[in-house]
Amino acid sequence: MADKETRKKKITTQRRGQILQAGMEIFSRKGYAAATIPEIAAAAGIAAGTIYLYYPSKRELFIAVIKNFIITTPLLDLIGKLPQKNPTIVLKKILQDRFDLVKNEAFSKVPSLMGEVQRDPELKALWLEQFLKPFLTRIEAGIRLMMATGKIRRLEPAVIVRTVGGMIFGFLMLKIMEGESSPLNDLPQEKVAENIVSFVLHGLLNDAGKKKSGKEVTI
Repeated sequence: MADKETRKKKITTQRRGQILQAGMEIFSRKGYAAATIPEIAAAAGIAAGTIYLYYPSKRELFIAVIKNFIITTPLLDLIGKLPQKNPTIVLKKILQDRFDLVKNEAFSKVPSLMGEVQRDPELKALWLEQFLKPFLTRIEAGIRLMMATGKIRRLEPAVIVRTVGGMIFGFLMLKIMEGESSPLNDLPQEKVAENIVSFVLHGLLNDAGKKKSGKEVTI
């Protein structure tokens, strides 16, 4: 019985992976509106009806595709380690994970796909409820834990999460837009990660500048 359940879970995982991969291919190439479930099914090598066993609608499949592509299991594992491990080391690994993601050609399509999410009220609602809110809440919880243990300053978690997350996402977008002309291409990836982590954790001011910058904002 256990072997049967194991095989069933394995098949389900493989089938879901096929669908998400095919969905990313078709949505990236054609956009949300023009893509169809039959096209995605054909790319996945399955019947169109099979997709609906996993995803009730094209909207839910679209959100699942973006979520699966942007937020990988390794990234979630790293985020989960932030409260317990050395923040400097974990943040470097998170950035390395994001840099590897940018190397995927499909990532250049993410801004246009996210634009479609913003234009469709139902897509936006799904995106917020199924992905963005739970994801940000999870990171905020980790930030609060690090504050409680004294690892980081006591600032507003909601502000920290959105500032750092927005900075990293914007950084990646700029790198993509610059393309081969980006000066970042001449720097070792590890060096870039070290600079970003140093900026996030310590800011721009040196010790003398920090003493002159005024009082620390606390919650």
